[in-house]
Amino acid sequence: MKKNTYIKRGIRIKLLITMISLIVGLLTVLTVVQISTQKVVLEKEFGRRIELMKNNLVEKGKILSDNLARQTENNIASYNFSNAAEILNKTVHEYNELSYIILMDSSCTVYTHTLQPELQQETLSGEEDLFAANQQIPAIHEFSKNENSYMEIIVPITVSTEQWGTLRLGFSLNTLNNEILNSRNEIRKKIEEMVIRSVLTSILFVAIGVILVYMLSTRLSHPLIKLTESARLLAKGNFTAASNLKISAKDEIGILAASFTEMSNNLKISYEKLEEYSHTLQQKVEDRTRELKDANQKLQELDKAKSGFLSIVSHELRTPLTSIIGFTNIIKKRLDTVIFPHIEANTAIKSQKAVQQIKENLNIILTEGERLTNLINDVLDLAKIEAGKTEWHMNTTSITEVITKATAATASLTEQKGLALIVDIEKNIPDFVGDKNRIIQVVINLLSNAIKFTDEGSISCNARQSDNNILVAITDTGIGIEHENLEKIFDTFKQVGDTLTNKPRGTGLGLPICKQIIEHHGGAIWAESEPGKGSRFSFTIPLHGNG
Repeated sequence: MKKNTYIKRGIRIKLLITMISLIVGLLTVLTVVQISTQKVVLEKEFGRRIELMKNNLVEKGKILSDNLARQTENNIASYNFSNAAEILNKTVHEYNELSYIILMDSSCTVYTHTLQPELQQETLSGEEDLFAANQQIPAIHEFSKNENSYMEIIVPITVSTEQWGTLRLGFSLNTLNNEILNSRNEIRKKIEEMVIRSVLTSILFVAIGVILVYMLSTRLSHPLIKLTESARLLAKGNFTAASNLKISAKDEIGILAASFTEMSNNLKISYEKLEEYSHTLQQKVEDRTRELKDANQKLQELDKAKSGFLSIVSHELRTPLTSIIGFTNIIKKRLDTVIFPHIEANTAIKSQKAVQQIKENLNIILTEGERLTNLINDVLDLAKIEAGKTEWHMNTTSITEVITKATAATASLTEQKGLALIVDIEKNIPDFVGDKNRIIQVVINLLSNAIKFTDEGSISCNARQSDNNILVAITDTGIGIEHENLEKIFDTFKQVGDTLTNKPRGTGLGLPICKQIIEHHGGAIWAESEPGKGSRFSFTIPLHGNG
């Protein structure tokens, strides 16, 4: 029930959030665009209003300054400075925007100063005073002084075609600035009112949109919720759930519901057939499992019988084989010391050939006898390992000592074939816990194989620490091994090549025994080779004890 409620809420909430987000986003964009547009319009209107007020003040000042300049020029020409001063003072009192009037000659000597009468006959040296004195034509100059802003209209006074001085009309901009500030506040107030109206309008539209979206989402999600619930019941194995699904819509949802019902019916039929097949298959699997178990048990018994047979046969063969080798050595010794010297004294060629043939035959008997002895020893060794009867002497051992003894044991073989033996052992390799003699056996076997299959070049034996393991690698420059044979060389009685030819022969048990020894120590052994260039046999021994 909780899951069904969660599904209802999930679909409906997702639809509501999606559609409301679209409405809010659209209204927000429209509101921002409208407010930005209105703000630009109001700011333009504000700019035009400021420009208009300023232009009105300038026009008014120009007209007034022209009239006063003509009157002042006439009074100066008639040396009636008192009348000029009276007119200027009267004008300042009549116009509120006019803050002061200054009449000064070309040397900046004041003749009339309506704002500061005490400066009369004083020479002015301020920046704005010097600027006004240097004007040859009417000019307008704006500046700030004593935290007040002024716009000064400067009119040159000409008497008898020569510039006598300057008439300066100073209009206060404080009134204009106050009007500008009032206009700016008025515009800001209009913008705030517009924002409030827009927000309220948006809220109203959002509320209406939420109601409409809720109704629409309910209508859209209801059949989907019913489909979801039916699918959940179908997943639990209730194939009759679709029969209660009644969606009469003719749109995509209705088609989906009809397809779902058809699928549910098909699944029901398929499931019934599958149960029948499963029951039959289970019975067959049980029969096959029983047969495989019986066959496996027979194979295990045969394997044990094989191992036992090989062990018994090996023990039974060892005694007569030892006797054969012993008697052959005795016969060879007697012939070499007693009979052959007398026969060789005879110069007959046939006698000498017979002696040589007998020697070769005796050597063949000894060689094959020793080979058969090695085979029997390997069979017994492998049988003990597989049967778990091997005694392991696990002690702390140095890999340097192991390799030193193994290379010493095979030194004569390398000397006989004229091969170079290169030993490279990394310094400070930690000791490991293992059966020293068994590991020496592994290294000797790998070195012997490398020597047997290498006619010229070198044999290298390397040892180094690799993470938590000791890695030993024996590399030769011999004939190499075909890629398809690399996986077979560690199998019992598997040899690479034809043992009936003149290729080096062995028992086919050396590498399997090496594999058993290394795996008992928790390591791994593998081979890499390139035909015609040589082979590399590597094995690892963990630095922690295993045994």
